[in-house]
Amino acid sequence: MDKININNFDFLRVLFASVVALAHLIELSQVKIFQPYSLYFNTRLAIDGFFIISGFLIAKSYENSKGLKEYMIKRIKRIVPAYFFLILFCAFLFSLITTNSFVNYFSNAQFWNYLLANLSFQNYIEPCLPGVFENNKICAVNGALWTIKIEEAFYLLVPLFYYLINFKKVNIYILSILVYLISICYFNYFSYVDMYKVAKQLPGALAFFITGVIFYRNFYLLLKWRHHAILICLLLFFLEQYIFKTQILKPITYGFMVFYLAYNFKWLNNFGKYGDFTYGIYIYHFPVIQLFVYFELFNKYNPIVISLLVLLVVFVLSVISWYMLELRYLSNSRKLRHKRLSFINKNI
Repeated sequence: MDKININNFDFLRVLFASVVALAHLIELSQVKIFQPYSLYFNTRLAIDGFFIISGFLIAKSYENSKGLKEYMIKRIKRIVPAYFFLILFCAFLFSLITTNSFVNYFSNAQFWNYLLANLSFQNYIEPCLPGVFENNKICAVNGALWTIKIEEAFYLLVPLFYYLINFKKVNIYILSILVYLISICYFNYFSYVDMYKVAKQLPGALAFFITGVIFYRNFYLLLKWRHHAILICLLLFFLEQYIFKTQILKPITYGFMVFYLAYNFKWLNNFGKYGDFTYGIYIYHFPVIQLFVYFELFNKYNPIVISLLVLLVVFVLSVISWYMLELRYLSNSRKLRHKRLSFINKNI
């Protein structure tokens, strides 16, 4: 395989998804002995890491597609099957635990608003189901899904980006710098006025995504100079993240850190040989945790044992989702990559 395809992105995505899952486990379970560890699971950095990798891989997917139609079909097949299954499954399964009667649950406007909002990737409009998780810390069925709409927006923006550089002859670096500046200005302004929930949305997240795109376009240059640039990126990232608490060069420096990890440590290259369980971990963990909280299992039994059980259930669901829902809808190139990784593993 070409150098660009030999990487640790599978490992990094599982790592980022696991960080988000563990952070939500600590937050939602409200187990006192877990709370001091919340500092070690930064969901913002994990999600930003996802956005960087998305920029890199989506640009690659677009450039390797024969046209817009093929590109969009690949994106839809990767996201929609497992996502739609999850939304519908939770909507009907949780009718068994609602405080409403069976009839009132399905006739309630909130139920239909939930379906409409979530099936259109607008989770924020109605994150809750009627009478479900009312005594939990929050009633949201799946609070992790807010990033999916941003991913979908990225998918739609990439064709526009390439249209401007290929047909309108806009210089790719001028366009990228403009997008980057708009993004960081938006993020820093709304962070300054204490509106972080607005700041983290689009276009605030675009700086990380466009960084991934530019890294893909300059892959061999970055690969050549990666050992020379990593120390200065680490220093600048540390200063912004922990001293100045700003976001100016952070998308670039953090992006390079992600790139560096992805293209070193060869022993992690075949991490995805058994499958890509990242998406499953990300979309299934929240409702599983909410169910365990609902049944008060963290209070009734050893919270460490229950936490391990939560993680096991999430992992099993992710494996099932990969083989029964996600793998069958992947593009031929992704299926071929999975077969190659499996083949390499068998011959080690």
